Amino acid sequence: MYSKITVILFFSFVSLASFSQEAKVTIDLSMQKFIGAESELKREKYFNIHSSFSSWDLASHADVLFDQLDINFGRTFGGPSPFQKSKTQVPKPSEAKARGINTAKHWKNAPLFKKYKTNDLIITDHPANAFQLNMDYEKIAAYNVEYLKNAFPIMPKYYEVMNEPFVHSKDYVKTWAETDAVILEMTKLHKVIADKIHAEIPDIMVGGYSSAWPEVDRKNFDHWNTRMKSFMDTAGESMKFFATHLYDGRNVTGNYNYRSGSNSEAILDLIETYSYKKWGIVKPHLISEYGYTSKGLLGKPHSPELNGVCLKSYNNILMSLLDKPDRLLKSIPFIVGEGNWFYKDKKKNPDGHPYPWVIVKKNKDGVKEFTDLKKFYELWKGVSGKRVDVISSNPDIQVNAFIQEKKAYIALNNLHDKALNTTLAFLRKSKEYIQSSTLRRLYTTDAGIPKLVYFTDYDFTKDIVLKSGETVILECNLTETPLKSKITENNYYSKTYLQKVEAKKTIQFTIDNVTTGKKGRAAIKMGIGRAHDLSKKPQIVINGKPVEVPENWAGYDQKSREQFFGVINIPFDIRHTIKGENKIDITFPDTGGHVSSVILNIEKIE
Repeated sequence: MYSKITVILFFSFVSLASFSQEAKVTIDLSMQKFIGAESELKREKYFNIHSSFSSWDLASHADVLFDQLDINFGRTFGGPSPFQKSKTQVPKPSEAKARGINTAKHWKNAPLFKKYKTNDLIITDHPANAFQLNMDYEKIAAYNVEYLKNAFPIMPKYYEVMNEPFVHSKDYVKTWAETDAVILEMTKLHKVIADKIHAEIPDIMVGGYSSAWPEVDRKNFDHWNTRMKSFMDTAGESMKFFATHLYDGRNVTGNYNYRSGSNSEAILDLIETYSYKKWGIVKPHLISEYGYTSKGLLGKPHSPELNGVCLKSYNNILMSLLDKPDRLLKSIPFIVGEGNWFYKDKKKNPDGHPYPWVIVKKNKDGVKEFTDLKKFYELWKGVSGKRVDVISSNPDIQVNAFIQEKKAYIALNNLHDKALNTTLAFLRKSKEYIQSSTLRRLYTTDAGIPKLVYFTDYDFTKDIVLKSGETVILECNLTETPLKSKITENNYYSKTYLQKVEAKKTIQFTIDNVTTGKKGRAAIKMGIGRAHDLSKKPQIVINGKPVEVPENWAGYDQKSREQFFGVINIPFDIRHTIKGENKIDITFPDTGGHVSSVILNIEKIE
């Protein structure tokens, strides 16, 4: 039974580092912020459910979920599945067409279709239905194209060829030693399918590889070299996006750990940097699943405590992804509909319990009710608008802020395992625009039960004490929309990456084509993978100017992992940057590990 005790044991096992217990959040409601060319919060990128408008389960809840809470559809296992019936032969395109026509009827007849249909949807397949060894990949691609042309009344925008394929590579061979060959073949299939689909169906974007376990730093980055790097080298040219699953806990395999915070930042930064190295552009991410998972959760009674753990992970990861609108296509918290298929699974669920990640559960008496996962969408209800400038003095307090007409939404999230006293400081008379405010707080009680509470007429001039893992949204009613100035954030990449660290040996990163200014902020985002007893505070010099490296980063100390792998954000004076070529020198006092990526982040006031 998944109980509160299990949750508490897990959190004590990966207890967070005790850094500063205070934070200052500075807000300028008059300054519109752009990240790349993006300022408007596109809810379809972030506030999704792992389901589609073909779902019959959710029809009776549509008014609440899709009208009131403005939830968008995210992903469905509705791909071509060429090996759904036979594992030994590729069916003919004529069969794909016939099956596709029948599928299209199912979509059109679904009760949600008429009102909620959208092309902003991901389709994928289970690996066993999408791939078999020693098959003709051109024939598979031909089947898939013919199916896609006929199966969808409205063409989905995104197609992941397989869901989490590489962790299933052992299903096709007898030994783990043989799995590298299987992974290569799966990768080749991605490329063949992508090339054919992009040529014949330009409205759909194909990508992969839906990494279930992005433990890229494992065995001195051997996991990176044999998984994502190999995939990018072989199929990346044909991919429109790179898909990754980010889970706290343990997804399929690996140690219990947190991805949220510095670790997920390092994973995504490494993918971005290698993309820039290969093609001179950063191909976008598709985070088609994220949240919390672990072995042993299936077939257990419904657990509000588990819902509470999941809600923390959703918000931790969401707040990070909100900072990447210019290089993120879509992200989906792993929350599904009713999961009726799971009640019928006698092997994994002999006692007929709900699937752990459903938004609607069925009780033993057959009565259906919403689970606490609904609180994720209730917390973020209505949050929209143009991004405004907000910064936090403590990386454990994540921040985002938006203005929609005469409303402002200021979101704060606490990554720390302790409460943090947070002071709100409003710049350039921003405070004067606020007429009234409501504070939404989502947290878990001492017993692990998630609570969402609202405080109306909230005194926003007071400090907010954020509980461990708490997310708050301050919704402010404004006298007017005060946007008067502009700040633009851009990230600049070096083609040098994944450098071994040797004691007192300087590693130089050259970053070209930088646009900067005299007003604004600058930071170096340094990704490192090092043993826990090695230094995380090197000497850093940019363009001849020394930079102080902080001793804090987003999230926990990672002691539950084999080594530290994360991004340390290093702010410095923007006047140390120059237009064009910038040089960053990094020197560690000790030998071991790697600098995985170095990104120059510039926020220029215009």
